[in-house]
Amino acid sequence: MKNNPKSYIFTKKYNQTINLKVKPHTKYVTLYFNQVDYDGKHKKLTLYATMYFLAMTGQTATIQTPAGFTFKDGSTVRKLDIKENTGEVLYEVKKAPFKQQIKIYRGYYLLGIIMVVFVVLDVLLAWIGSFFEKRKQEE
Repeated sequence: MKNNPKSYIFTKKYNQTINLKVKPHTKYVTLYFNQVDYDGKHKKLTLYATMYFLAMTGQTATIQTPAGFTFKDGSTVRKLDIKENTGEVLYEVKKAPFKQQIKIYRGYYLLGIIMVVFVVLDVLLAWIGSFFEKRKQEE
């Protein structure tokens, strides 16, 4: 960098120190998430998702699996140390178990349940209203 010394002359002293400031390289990292399936005896890989991000050499990135998937060990988060040669990284993922998928999409399920309850209440209140309307007309 600009503030670094242009030259240095070594003397006979021990433990000489030179402070050099460096700037890490910025690079694009591509993550490939392959879904792993076993059909009988063979392992079948299918590209499920691709993700790109900008990182700096020396940085530790947190990698999250796509929704509904886990890594082979069952976790959904991994750490990736960005090195000079890190450019493309391949991860094998598998479908999350049903219990874990329920947790992932619980907000959508809750919204669906609330909508069904409102529709049932609306129909029930309309039926009760028409029932009382009939009784008034009979009197």
